[in-house]
Amino acid sequence: MTTTPTSDETPSASTDERYGAQRAAAAVWAGASVLITDGRGRVLVERVGYRDTRLLPGGAVDKGESPAQSAARELHEELGVTMNVDRGLAVGWVSTAGANARPALRFPGEILHVFDGGTWDDDQIAAIRPREGEIEAVEFVEPPDCPS
Repeated sequence: MTTTPTSDETPSASTDERYGAQRAAAAVWAGASVLITDGRGRVLVERVGYRDTRLLPGGAVDKGESPAQSAARELHEELGVTMNVDRGLAVGWVSTAGANARPALRFPGEILHVFDGGTWDDDQIAAIRPREGEIEAVEFVEPPDCPS
């Protein structure tokens, strides 16, 4: 299943340079992602214009925000979905070398919090509204096809 953006809300444009400056200001970056599956066990991933790989829904933990709050906020911003996210699955480290980020992004390394988004039914999946201008597509993929 692939879903294309339909949201009428357009985010402010982000450039590699602006994004890189924000990330370079921190010694390490904290991120939060959400693992969502469908009834067949496939994993929801997003295609975004600023990365060459697909991603789990999520993003940066903002100042004063907990990773769980960030995960819930990102689900709302990226997919138009409002839900509590409070069950952590994993915390990991993404090194500068392992990120495969373009040099302009100045990736400092990331502590990544992964949360359980549950198994979504057809109604929840139909309610997804990808954020136009940020999310190019949303799809469910088999676990071996997930980004590493």
